Formats: sequence, C-alpha cells, structure tokens
Amino acid sequence: MRITKNFTDDEFRCPCCGKEEMDRDFVGQLQEARDKAGTPFNINSGWRCQKHNGAVGGVEASSHLVGQATDLRAHTSNERFKIIEALIRVGFKRIGIGRTYIHVDNDNTKTQGVMWLT
Repeated sequence: MRITKNFTDDEFRCPCCGKEEMDRDFVGQLQEARDKAGTPFNINSGWRCQKHNGAVGGVEASSHLVGQATDLRAHTSNERFKIIEALIRVGFKRIGIGRTYIHVDNDNTKTQGVMWLT
C-alpha cells in the first residue's frame, strides 16, 4: 500500500516479523525531503521489532522501534550531500552518517541538532 507519492508500506516493514508501524508524519516529512533532493530515497531499514533491532546491533531505545527512524542507502558523496541537505531543509534535526547509509529520525525524546558518524 502506498503511504506517500514515493513510499510504500513494504519498504518500511521489519524483515523479521513483517510488521510496519511507521509514524505517518515522519514518512510525510521524509517525502518532503525526497522531493527537495530530487533523487530516490532507498530504504535500508525502517520499522524494527525488538528482535530484529537486537540482531542488527540497534541501540535499546532505537527510534526505529517507534517508527520514527529510517536508514537511507547512500553510496556516493554526491548522494549523501543531496540527501543530507534536503533532510536539513525540511527540518530533520537528528542525522547519522554511515559509509553506505544515512540514518535519520525525528524522535523528540532525544537530543536535537545533532549529526554523528556511525
């Protein structure tokens, strides 16, 4: 089922249990960023159950567990730049940068205005 113009619920499903409980406001904001970036956002990881979160080394209080985080595939410096610039432009304030992905969340229970390397 389509959640937004470019995202379907299947993209965010937990590969372990098949559930998808993404926060719809979060996905809407992600769509805004994708529109501004002008490049596809490929989802590596969306919603996670506790079991899967543990299996992939996710932190205990991961924002993936409450549907307010996703990891986006990004293999080149140009992709990373476009994605990060767009995420910031639409108001995301929590971004993690990995070698092949970008973590983004809008979990207001955590420190805001941060960017880190994973």
